[in-house]
Amino acid sequence: MKNKWKITGLTLATITLLAGCGKTTASTGNGKYAAQQTYNLMSSTELETMDPSLSDDQASGVQLQNTNEGLYHTDRNGKVTPAAAKSTTVSKDGKTYTFHLRKGMKWSNGDPVTAANFVYGWQRSVNPNTKAPNAFLFTAVKNADAIESGKKQPSSLGVKAVDKYTFRVSLEKSAPYLKKLTTLMAFFPQDKKVVQKYGKAYGTTSAKTVYNGSFVQKGWTGSNLSWKLVKNKNYWDKKHVHLQTVNMKVVQNPSTALSLYQSKKLDDITLSGQQAAQEKNNKAYYSVMDNRTDYADYNFKVKAMKNLNIRRALSLVLNRNQLATKVLANGAKAPKGFVPAGFATNPKTGKDFASEAEVANTVTKNKALAKKYWAKGLKQLGVSKLTISLMCWDGDANKQTAEYVQSAVNQTLKGANVEVNSLPKKTAITRMSAHSGWDMALTSWGPDFLDLMDFLQLEETGNAYNFGSYSNKQFDKYMELAADRDANNEEKRYDDYLKAEKILMKDQAVSPMDQPALTYLHNPKVKDATTTASGGTYLKSAYVAK
Repeated sequence: MKNKWKITGLTLATITLLAGCGKTTASTGNGKYAAQQTYNLMSSTELETMDPSLSDDQASGVQLQNTNEGLYHTDRNGKVTPAAAKSTTVSKDGKTYTFHLRKGMKWSNGDPVTAANFVYGWQRSVNPNTKAPNAFLFTAVKNADAIESGKKQPSSLGVKAVDKYTFRVSLEKSAPYLKKLTTLMAFFPQDKKVVQKYGKAYGTTSAKTVYNGSFVQKGWTGSNLSWKLVKNKNYWDKKHVHLQTVNMKVVQNPSTALSLYQSKKLDDITLSGQQAAQEKNNKAYYSVMDNRTDYADYNFKVKAMKNLNIRRALSLVLNRNQLATKVLANGAKAPKGFVPAGFATNPKTGKDFASEAEVANTVTKNKALAKKYWAKGLKQLGVSKLTISLMCWDGDANKQTAEYVQSAVNQTLKGANVEVNSLPKKTAITRMSAHSGWDMALTSWGPDFLDLMDFLQLEETGNAYNFGSYSNKQFDKYMELAADRDANNEEKRYDDYLKAEKILMKDQAVSPMDQPALTYLHNPKVKDATTTASGGTYLKSAYVAK
């Protein structure tokens, strides 16, 4: 699996959508709309691209989700709803999806949006020459893996324009999460004429791309820190788009962002951990739990980390409630396992997956047991002391967690010496991928879409983001059953993932640290600006009240 924005702390705006501050809703034409429909929104990072095939960061995710549209979209309740596709039919074996497109849709340049645009967009995303970071997401589509590895041509991908408004997808095996995948940027349609016109420059500026969504981007030159989104006059559902202008501004310093909010130059800002604590009683404050888990990987290529007792000791020595509330103090919560709370529920009982999958003595502090495991592990290794290299990236929360782990381990476990190695994110990720130069590494994962597969497949044998090189045949077996034999049986599929998660935690393959929260200040006059549980903002229904 390959998706760098997950582990760099950047998350995409397409997971569960929650009402940002749209607690009151005004119907169209009721006289509650302000004369000036302008929204001032910040981005905490610079914009990298407007190419949907290359998008791999939060900033581009927010822009593309608001200026482009796929077959489906995820609404504020986490439900996948029709967007460019008005309806879909699925074959009995679950291997063929036929999407029926809305007629009359247009690109911002006036070109019609057709099934051929989806065929071209999907083929371009899996084409190895494109170097799309999320090409792996197409693995269920017929021939996708062979195309990505260079064994087949992109034209052999299992997609077809049956006619102008009918798009058919053939799968290698059943993929009940396919509609969820179509909400992601790599699955968006693309206007071949425009892409070929600009070549490698496509998506590098506002002018060198084209849009089929609610808004059109204006004024981004590829390196500037401010630009606009304006209402797309060619959008098929423009009558439900109220904002005329969205002013975008890159603000990387939290103090600067707060100052701009207080001076009414920004309507929505992301708060740092310290700010979140200070602004918690502000009426404009709100918080959303992230669908992400911050965790430590153990390097199974290192002899000491292969030892289950050592891994258990290193996990049980930590007080995760203290880490979340006292150290991070940013709304984060102690995790129950690898998959975060609120991410998935039992299809039969409605119970939360994280609670059902919880394994005793894996993430709850137990000092006595930690010491017992540690002593046993050292004896098995034939040593009396152990130095552990803990790698983290240089972001505040990551460093705080690393320092907490260092203190807890060194003060409690006799003979332990945790050394923290703080590196720039990209450097740390490169070293994690090389599986060398570290014993433990702090990282983070937030899925592309709301499905247990996208979280748990991370630890399958050979997965590109299985940084610790963990491997368990039984775990892999349950993952395969969920993806193949039980793919069309919701309850059995859920049970497969439940068993896989329990194996993962019993093995202490990873040590979950916390489930992060996203905290904001939001102008209460801006209604229905939908905030996702992964840090994005969806603006189609947003409006400014009088």
